[in-house]
Amino acid sequence: MDSALSKPQPRRAALLRAFFAALALAFVVFSPSAAHAVGTVTLVTREPEEVNGKWKLNFTINYGAKPDIAYIPMIFSFTPTMLYERSLTDQSPEKPVITRKPLQGQQSMNESMDVGFSDASGKTFNITKFDFVIRRDKGFEAGEYDLKITRASDGAQMGQTIKLILKGDNPIVDRRAIVFAGGDKKKKPDEKKEAAPDEKKEGDGAGEASASGDSSGGDTSASGETPTEGPPAEAPKQGGCGCRVAGENDGASTSLAALALGAFAMGIARRRRARRA
Repeated sequence: MDSALSKPQPRRAALLRAFFAALALAFVVFSPSAAHAVGTVTLVTREPEEVNGKWKLNFTINYGAKPDIAYIPMIFSFTPTMLYERSLTDQSPEKPVITRKPLQGQQSMNESMDVGFSDASGKTFNITKFDFVIRRDKGFEAGEYDLKITRASDGAQMGQTIKLILKGDNPIVDRRAIVFAGGDKKKKPDEKKEAAPDEKKEGDGAGEASASGDSSGGDTSASGETPTEGPPAEAPKQGGCGCRVAGENDGASTSLAALALGAFAMGIARRRRARRA
């Protein structure tokens, strides 16, 4: 009876082994290739210096095996994690201060490149040296980034994620506080500025009056303006002697005498005509 029970055990063990082998094979075949990195990637320096708004990156990429094609399309994804801000503060109003500002939830900046693994003769290699340039005008700034390289064909990551530091001087940000002190003293210039247009208007009116006076032959009364202040044109006469100054109203007396003589002559002429009749 014991021998009868022991016979099915080898079959059961074989079935279990076959089941786990199929499960492992399915996991390898159907698992996403991006879950594990392939090959290795190294940089000559992870802290490149900025030159004329550019940073040059020099890579050594080990594909892990000889690729089937000479050029492999890859995507270089740069995710900003830290910004190096240059700012003027109240404590340092003249010299910029560098502040490291952490960044979260930033969108990656992607650069698509075809990485070659062959020479001029067409012979392929599993290791290549590759370099390219990133620029400020494409959105890059001095700071820290997470660099992730993936194959464009299947999304498999090449090597590990690289912590990259781009050195350089970002544009200055003015963070100095604006202080308004002595409000009463600062109001006076404003009042002067407000009064200036009125003074200018008065000056313009005077200029227009003088111009119109010139055009009317020097008669300022034509402008319609009457003086409201200042002494009269002639000083008032003080007292009087009751005498008539020689030459005063001579024209009027002469005209009256002429009229009287004319009337007398006309009367004589009428009398002569009456007598003749």
